[in-house]
Amino acid sequence: MDWLDNLRRPKPEQPSSRDFFYSHDRLANQYFAVIRLTWYLDGKICAVTESSIATYDKDVVAEFTSILDNALKLGADAAVVCIEEPQALGIYEK
Repeated sequence: MDWLDNLRRPKPEQPSSRDFFYSHDRLANQYFAVIRLTWYLDGKICAVTESSIATYDKDVVAEFTSILDNALKLGADAAVVCIEEPQALGIYEK
């Protein structure tokens, strides 16, 4: 029974490319970065979250990379505005 086999062994999801936008700019109120993430469920947008990282936070670069790394691994789109050059954070164009 072909349909039963499909239920038992679902086809793997096709990897989809996610968008990453980075802008180097000044930010108000002592912010290091603002990160907006768009989350997907079944190929449709299910949530948009926004995080800000203050320049006075301890380990701002570690916090920044942790948020982005986890979000991109989980399939979110990311848009970032940061006061630091992307190369200083290890971000390079392909």
